[in-house]
Amino acid sequence: MSWLVVARKDFEDAVRSRMLWVITAVFLLFSVGAVYVRKAILGDAPGLPDATQFLTSPASLIIPLTALVVAYLAIAGERESGSIKILLGLPHTRADVVLGKLVGRTLVVTVGIFVAFAGAAITLLALFGELAVVDFLLLTLLTVLFGLTYVGIAIGASSFAATRSRAMALAVGAFFLFQVLWNLVPLGVYYLVEGGLPTGASATPAWYYLLQVLNPNNAYSQAADLVFSGAGPIVPAEALAGSSVPFYVQNWFGLVVLVGWLVVPVLLGYWRFERADLG
Repeated sequence: MSWLVVARKDFEDAVRSRMLWVITAVFLLFSVGAVYVRKAILGDAPGLPDATQFLTSPASLIIPLTALVVAYLAIAGERESGSIKILLGLPHTRADVVLGKLVGRTLVVTVGIFVAFAGAAITLLALFGELAVVDFLLLTLLTVLFGLTYVGIAIGASSFAATRSRAMALAVGAFFLFQVLWNLVPLGVYYLVEGGLPTGASATPAWYYLLQVLNPNNAYSQAADLVFSGAGPIVPAEALAGSSVPFYVQNWFGLVVLVGWLVVPVLLGYWRFERADLG
């Protein structure tokens, strides 16, 4: 399969450029550091998640940043340098290039996550003397999906953009949208619809929580609750306006959102890339 050739070459290039080792070192540092902070500094303060679930905190920041950096130039960089013509001159279609780049850059991020979580597991055993193996493995797989989601966003941006600067603008915009600005979106929509801001004294409409979970970072946290708390709703039923609990406030819906953010940007990027004039 032609896309496998592209993926293998892309991964090997990452190894030769030491990108893989830098990403792995960053993931390992923050994952082990999170476990240490949870035990040595925060201790047993009430309201904190357990040490395994606490790993989602650094992952929610570091994985989006590194995945976007790893993948945003995957196609746009080759288009600007002209090397994309050489790649397409081989028996590769544009679909092969997009899929191969997606797989290759995902492998880079996945290796970093596996190594980091292995280090976190050793640290958990050393500091706490125990490890919930099943929960830990499920969280590791979920984190890989989270990383794949952001690689998909970056590959979509890289496929959509014709230059490095545009791809960078899209990647930086995605990072700030999901890390900084998104919390204002549900509040803004609520204010426009209800004429005020939500308060603890009144039930909140379910669509407000849907807007929150459409952020892939929040979807990751919600899906992590599926591992540790089960498939129940993310909020008590009495906190919702109306008599029913919609499916999209269940923890499992976070998985749907992550897959959506993986698939849609890649498809949009491929649609634009397939029609682009590469000169």
